[in-house]
Amino acid sequence: MIPTTFFQPLENSRPYLKLAAEGFAGTGKTFTTALIAIGLHKKIHSDKPIVYYDTERSLKALKPLFDKSGINVLVRESRSLKDLVESIHLCEDGAADILVIDSITHVWESFVESYRREKKRTFIQFQDWGILKPKWKRDFSDNLVQSKLHILFTGRAGYEYDHEMNEATGKKELIKSGIKMKVENETEYEPDIVLLMEKLKEFNGNKLTLKRQCLVIKDRTTLIDGKVFSNPKYKDFSKAINLLLDGEHKDSEIVETSDTFEDYSKEIYMKKTAKEIALEEIQGVLVSLWPGQSAKEKKMKIDILDAVFNTTSWKAVEKSSLKTIEHGAVIFKRFKNDVLDYYKDCAEMGNDIDLNAIWDIIQNAVLSLGSPAVKKAS
Repeated sequence: MIPTTFFQPLENSRPYLKLAAEGFAGTGKTFTTALIAIGLHKKIHSDKPIVYYDTERSLKALKPLFDKSGINVLVRESRSLKDLVESIHLCEDGAADILVIDSITHVWESFVESYRREKKRTFIQFQDWGILKPKWKRDFSDNLVQSKLHILFTGRAGYEYDHEMNEATGKKELIKSGIKMKVENETEYEPDIVLLMEKLKEFNGNKLTLKRQCLVIKDRTTLIDGKVFSNPKYKDFSKAINLLLDGEHKDSEIVETSDTFEDYSKEIYMKKTAKEIALEEIQGVLVSLWPGQSAKEKKMKIDILDAVFNTTSWKAVEKSSLKTIEHGAVIFKRFKNDVLDYYKDCAEMGNDIDLNAIWDIIQNAVLSLGSPAVKKAS
C-alpha cells in the first residue's frame, strides 16, 4: 500500500519571482529590471520599499523613475556575499518583498578574490573550486531558490569560447561560441526567467538611433520563452510573471530521507575481504599440494590455474569478480580433497602418482561444478 503522505498534490507553494538579466555594458539590464521591479511592486500591492543590493553604486540615476512611481527604495552598497545573504534574510524578516541585486557578477568576483587573498594564492587552483562552488551554492543559490522573496538580479555577460578546425590551415582556432553570465556556471539554472539584453544601433538616413532588445532565453512557464522585445516593459513579461505568482505560499512539512553511505562502505569492505579470503584459499591449495619452487611444481600450479580460470595470470584472477573467485575457490577445495584421496589410495596400493590422473581430477571438478569462465589475460 502506498503511503498517503509520501506524495503531495502538485501546486505552486512558492509563488515568488526569480528573474535574471544578463548583457554587456549599456544594454539596459539595470533599467529593465527596475521597470520589472516597479511593475511587480504594483502587481503584489506591496507597501514596503524595494531593496537594492547595489554593487556598482550607480542606482542614483534611477531615483526619478522610482520617485515617479511613488516607491521608496532602500540600498545596500556592497560586493560581499556575506552582506548579500544578510540582505536576503532581512528582507524575508519584513524589510521588503522585492530584492534587486545589481550585479551578481561583482559579488561572485569579490567572493573568489577574497578566497584568493585569504589563501595567499596568486591564482585559483583546480582543487579550490571544490570549496568555492559548494559554498556559493549553499550561501547564494540555495537562499535564492528557497527565500520567501521576489529576487531579481543582473549579471555582466561574457563570451564562451571553443576550438574549431580551420580547414584552410588545418589548425584549431579559438572562436566565440556563445554568451554566458559572468558568475558561477550553475547560477543561471536557478531563476525562473533569464533575459539576454542587447544594444542595437539603427541608422535612418544620417540619423543614428539606439534601442535595447531583450531575448527571453529561459522561461519555465514557456509563455514567453524565445520571445524578443524592443525596449522592454513590465507588460511584456506580465503573462509569465502572473503564472509564476499564481499560488499560495506553504512551508513544506515533508521530511526528506537522508542518503547514507555507511552501509555501502561496509558492503564494499566485506566484498573486498571476502575476495582476499577466497584468493588466499586458492593459493593455500596450490601451496599445500606443491609446496616447492621447482620448475616442475611451478608449471603444475600455473597449469592448474589455467584449467580452472582459463588464464595463467594471477593478476587477471585477482581482478575478477568476487563471484568468479569464490566459485573458483570451491573448485580448488573439491580438487584438493580429491587429489589427497588419490594420494592416499596410491600410498596404500604402492602405486606411483600419475599426472594424467591429477588432470582427470581437476577436469572432473570443473565439469561437475562449472567453470568460473575467467577470460584470458590480455
